[in-house]
Amino acid sequence: MELSLRAGVRAGDPDAFRMLFDESAGAVYNLGFRLTANWSAAEEVVSLTFLEAWRLRDRIEPEGGSLRPWLLGIAVNVTRNLARASRRHEAAMSRLPPPPPVPDFADELAGRMDDSAQLRETMKRWPRCAAASAS
Repeated sequence: MELSLRAGVRAGDPDAFRMLFDESAGAVYNLGFRLTANWSAAEEVVSLTFLEAWRLRDRIEPEGGSLRPWLLGIAVNVTRNLARASRRHEAAMSRLPPPPPVPDFADELAGRMDDSAQLRETMKRWPRCAAASAS
């Protein structure tokens, strides 16, 4: 890696960081996919890795070789953090009581509709009820 690219990333130059992303995103994605066996999680690893790299850019040594090992180390840590968060989420969800069953209201609704139809038929047969309901 060029020294100017390393210095540019360290200085926060967006173009240098874009070049770093273009050069290394594939390797970070491949590592994320190997560690998670999930393409969606690997994409999240890539995004979080580069977000963390941007946040930690001032810790880059001014001189050295490729930044790829640094990025892959961040990706491994991001993957571990995601796995840990997933385990914690699953553990928390397992401690919650199961949701109450939702009653099926179809039978009650059908019964009400039958009652309403039966009431209309009964009111038609009795003239005084029909006259009272009309007014």
